[in-house]
Amino acid sequence: MSGIGEVLKAVGDFGLFQKWLVLLTLFPCLGVAFHQFCQLFMVPHVPHHCNTSWIRAVGPNLTEEEQLNLTLPRDADGAYEQCSMYSPVDRDLVSIVVYGLNSTEKCSSGWVYPSAQPPSLLTEFDLVCDRKNLNNISQSIYMLGLLLGSIIFGPLSDRIGRRPVILISVVLQGLFGVGIAFVPHFYVYMAFRCVVGASVSGITMTILALATEWVGVSSRPKAVLISHCCFGFGQMFLAGLSYGIRNWRLLEIAGSAPIFAFFFYIRVLPESARWLVTKGRIEEAKKVLQKAASTNKRTIPPGLLEQLKPETQNKSGSTLDLFRKKHLQKVTLIMSCAW
Repeated sequence: MSGIGEVLKAVGDFGLFQKWLVLLTLFPCLGVAFHQFCQLFMVPHVPHHCNTSWIRAVGPNLTEEEQLNLTLPRDADGAYEQCSMYSPVDRDLVSIVVYGLNSTEKCSSGWVYPSAQPPSLLTEFDLVCDRKNLNNISQSIYMLGLLLGSIIFGPLSDRIGRRPVILISVVLQGLFGVGIAFVPHFYVYMAFRCVVGASVSGITMTILALATEWVGVSSRPKAVLISHCCFGFGQMFLAGLSYGIRNWRLLEIAGSAPIFAFFFYIRVLPESARWLVTKGRIEEAKKVLQKAASTNKRTIPPGLLEQLKPETQNKSGSTLDLFRKKHLQKVTLIMSCAW
């Protein structure tokens, strides 16, 4: 046995050290909540209609209402159609007014939105009519990023440690989150969102692993609950932020840039002592454990530290192990349905 469990009990289940650790891990959760739901506030419903400025060539003095009345068909309720227009014709204005236009087509020259409308994803990238599904596709791409992040950062944190993966994920989330505010095309936006989604998985999984590996079993539900509450506060923060900042690019910067503040205390974030012991880095584990005990005002018996030994390599598991035992089957199915 490595003796790490007994040493952690001597350090304390949920002392000042663990409380500070949980507090440090809460800040990134605010950014996770922002990126999870920010697109909902960036694609508001905006009235729109086809751009029919072609008629200005033959009727430059038409009022806006006259232009729309001549070039846009109406729906059953008498409102202007939002996704279709009368086909442009090579006729003079008098002929158009007298005989009208009959054939219709889809918007071929873009759309027109209210001039007072702040810039949004919908108005800037024309996420309306035939392009409306791009909004849902981009959310699916973000979820794909979450999946890729789980596949990549989970094993990576077991390989190189919790702290490095948290740092990598924070860098990716900050750089690509702020970078989203400067994208020129919607397809670039989707690619950046995919990377942000991967970083979100990296942060949430690794921070949770780091916290639970330091906090005692009896206090882990408390630590996880605090983290989830912070996620809820992040959602409230997003609602207030989006209410005050209507420009979607500025909103993205305001929600993404604060994650860089994490670098000011990343150096005080400890590595997992359990992971260090697993990797055979016993001396580093002893230093971190002694620091934790000192912060908690506890003393680790010297003989207990000497029991720390590298764990023997067990047979590696696989995804199929989740379905080999009834209890794990039940938990796996419930989690899958919940997600």
